[in-house]
Amino acid sequence: MPAFHLAPDHSFCAADKAYVFLDAGKDRYFAFVGQTAGYFSEILAADRSGQLSCSAGKFAENLLSTGLLIPLSPGGHALAPCSSPVPQQSRFEEACAMTGTTGSYAWPGMMTALARSWTLKRTRSLKGVLANARRWKEHVPTGNATDLEEVTRLTARFLTVSPFLFTTQDACLFRSLFLMRFLADRGIASTWTFGVRLAPFGAHCWVEYEGAVLNDHLEHVAAFTPILSI
Repeated sequence: MPAFHLAPDHSFCAADKAYVFLDAGKDRYFAFVGQTAGYFSEILAADRSGQLSCSAGKFAENLLSTGLLIPLSPGGHALAPCSSPVPQQSRFEEACAMTGTTGSYAWPGMMTALARSWTLKRTRSLKGVLANARRWKEHVPTGNATDLEEVTRLTARFLTVSPFLFTTQDACLFRSLFLMRFLADRGIASTWTFGVRLAPFGAHCWVEYEGAVLNDHLEHVAAFTPILSI
């Protein structure tokens, strides 16, 4: 076990010999590359600070002073990279092919999900948005099991109606938040995944169910390393 805990509201991943971080509290990404990535690798591998080299020890002290790392404490956030696997399939094309086959009955639930998602996005920070999304998922009754085909049909309803509610230029964050809420209202606990890429840097997010992407093409999301999953 690493000698430190990660500060709350932070997550990170290893990508292209670098460590990329998401600070949800400040809504920003940053990275350690080159020598600093090497120091951070030492920190991850050490189970006590005395094992660190002089340079890595000084780097750890700096991270403690800036608040990225915190001393070990009961219930602390483990200092470990995001372990979410890259999805192996997408149901987006199947859902797109089914659009237009759903009735107007999708509108009431869609408008409710839209209002709740829009209000949340406009009134809360990223930290607050993520916290609420976690609660939505936690409130889905345990034991609910919906097969992937049914979730694909519900995604098709979402894709049929959603173009009338926002444009394709709306950020992936809002579109994914909206879909996650729409599914949660129907008793489905989907997974909201954030990913990053380097050279050039980019961030993206999407919604999955049982490891299948619902609202994007597999080849697109495959270019991103997961950094956070809810």
